[in-house]
Amino acid sequence: MFSIILNSVRSFLRSGSNLFFTIFFPSVCVFFLGTFLEKIEVSDKAVGELNIAYSSENGDVFSAAAFENFIDGLESENTLTAEKVSAEKVKNFDSSVYSAAVLLDGADIIVYNGSDRIKNRAVKAMFDSYSKTASAYMSAASVNPMTLTRIEISDESYVQHKDLGTNRSMMDYYAVTMAVMIMFMGSCISGATAYTDEHELSTISRLDISLVSKTKIYFGKIIGNLPMVAIQIASVMLASTLFFGAKYCKSVWLNLLLIAMFVSVSLAALAVGVLINLFVPKIPAPAVLQPVLWTMMFLSGTFQKDIHIDGFSEHLPPYAVQSAAFDLTVFARTEKAVSVIIVSLIIFAVIVTVGAVKVSVRSKNV
Repeated sequence: MFSIILNSVRSFLRSGSNLFFTIFFPSVCVFFLGTFLEKIEVSDKAVGELNIAYSSENGDVFSAAAFENFIDGLESENTLTAEKVSAEKVKNFDSSVYSAAVLLDGADIIVYNGSDRIKNRAVKAMFDSYSKTASAYMSAASVNPMTLTRIEISDESYVQHKDLGTNRSMMDYYAVTMAVMIMFMGSCISGATAYTDEHELSTISRLDISLVSKTKIYFGKIIGNLPMVAIQIASVMLASTLFFGAKYCKSVWLNLLLIAMFVSVSLAALAVGVLINLFVPKIPAPAVLQPVLWTMMFLSGTFQKDIHIDGFSEHLPPYAVQSAAFDLTVFARTEKAVSVIIVSLIIFAVIVTVGAVKVSVRSKNV
């Protein structure tokens, strides 16, 4: 069994393509994506000044009064500047002059986006919040109008400002996502070629007639890939921090938890790849798995953070791992990372068990 493990390690270290794609390629991606996209957008960007055009002429009397009072309040707090215009001008507003435009239509609010995505989100969040509050008041009034006279609005602020100690750059973003990329790509495809290499080199027959059981060979293949898991994670994280100035977590403990999560996910991906190779021994792993993995990561925002499909992207494994990693690196929240570790280890244990049963049954049938 030790010779099988050693042979797997040697095969990995002797393969120039393996070394390139697990060590150099993700590190180069961190540098180029983090450098070039930083000029286009930053991962955490200040909203800046907001200047909106608005119209309430199509709203009913009560909604219009409340709507204008809300905007006056935002102006008095220096949250934004607003100009009252006609409804027609709102629909055809100049995005070079206004950040966005807002139209009151009856009791409904329509927000017309400008050219800046960050400002669009900020304006939408403000008026979504207002709409929900107004709807709550209207619901209360429809049941008992006198309840409105008993509503008190407190001036107390429930928002506390807290400095997280770091502003996440695009370099920090891709230091995480490229680690996730190589975990899935490297581990899954490496596992899926564990037996394929033996078939191509015509050494599978020698393994079949050797005194070593197929179960030991199976575990040897998995254990032999563990150095690859460690190398690919270490190379991305060390290159990102030492050469590119990227930041992960602020404390040693949180970084250890992050590494533990990366390792556990890599093990699960590796086990999935090996299991695929057991059931489909001659599968052309790169040709079949790469398009699937690339598509999953693309839709998870691995390469561009704004790419997201509501209701779908959230269920993709790369998205879940990235979300847990960002919770850990940016907000020091550990819940998602711990959950990912537990789920990954369960998947690893279940799949390794299934694989062991598979090779054990096959060896009895030979």
